[in-house]
Amino acid sequence: MKKDKLKVYFLQILLLIILFFALFVSNIFNRMIVAIILAAYAVIVTHALKKRNILSIYRKQVTILMLVFAVIYLLGFYLMGLYFGYYRAVVQLSTWSVITYIIPLSIIVISSEVIRNVFISQKARLSKVFAFIALVLVDLIVYTNIYDIVTLTGFLNIVGFVLFASIACNLLYNYICSRFGHKPVIVYRLITVLYAYIIPIIPDVYIFFRSFLRMVFPYVIYMTLEYTYAKSNFAIAYKDKQKNILGTTCMLAITTLIIMLVSCQFKYGILVIGSSSMAGNINKGDAIIYERYDGGLINKDEVIVFKRDNIKVIHRVIDVRVVNDEYRYYTKGDANMQRDDGYVTAKDIIGTTDLRIKYIGYPSLWLRDIFIEN
Repeated sequence: MKKDKLKVYFLQILLLIILFFALFVSNIFNRMIVAIILAAYAVIVTHALKKRNILSIYRKQVTILMLVFAVIYLLGFYLMGLYFGYYRAVVQLSTWSVITYIIPLSIIVISSEVIRNVFISQKARLSKVFAFIALVLVDLIVYTNIYDIVTLTGFLNIVGFVLFASIACNLLYNYICSRFGHKPVIVYRLITVLYAYIIPIIPDVYIFFRSFLRMVFPYVIYMTLEYTYAKSNFAIAYKDKQKNILGTTCMLAITTLIIMLVSCQFKYGILVIGSSSMAGNINKGDAIIYERYDGGLINKDEVIVFKRDNIKVIHRVIDVRVVNDEYRYYTKGDANMQRDDGYVTAKDIIGTTDLRIKYIGYPSLWLRDIFIEN
């Protein structure tokens, strides 16, 4: 392997190590620290690696087009607010918000795209892959922290609401950067990231729809650029396009399913089992998929999900009584010797379940044990 390729891979692996470390201790890696690290790294790789210029006669046209796409994205998002409503932005435009949010995020966006541009221009085969992974990690660091991923719900929230959307966006950014340079991406990202700290009102759109928009819109941009500039720049086989469409469709389907389960805004939800009270039938580390309670009568021996002291409990109904026209459900964990204290009423019940997925919850339990309990 040539010396310059070794240098490329060394710098990329170093960046991945730094980003993985920052992700798991993100409580001390705030936006400004991440911005400083990325800016310094961008300067280093720019001077340390030879960069091939990406020549495109359409660079200015694509930059303007990406500006238009950013405006269309925001217009579509804010038009959704006509149906869902609006709320006052938590962070209002001020000197404090400029220093705390706008400047660090601007540095992160610009530095990220400079790094992407340098890595994509390298001849090393894995360079684009490393750049893609690293910049997805940057998104995870900016939008989440370790305390978001120690529960199954938090972990799946990140996968459904952040990770898949970030993958879709970064695939588009890699595509644009490799053919038209990094300036169009910088323009698009600055507008679609910083609007929340400049515009005083935000559409009260449920995160499911926002994430879905972030996954679908990059594909719309890709297809527009592909059909507008492909003939004069390059050609992609029809079979490759079919594979891209199939892959995108599968990713959207999986993401939609995860978001629907995690959000609990639809008919079904998902929970991880964190105790052994139901051992034998539902074990610690399993996940259960439950159907939202519709207010109907629950029979003896059904397993229900209910709230007690703001904690979600999954236990079996062992007795049903009617007192003053109110149904009272008495519950017990299958592995417990005694039934639960008190009783459960309809207002406490979240859902019913008879479906479990074995072992899927263990990663979130391990993270909880490592980062919280210790």
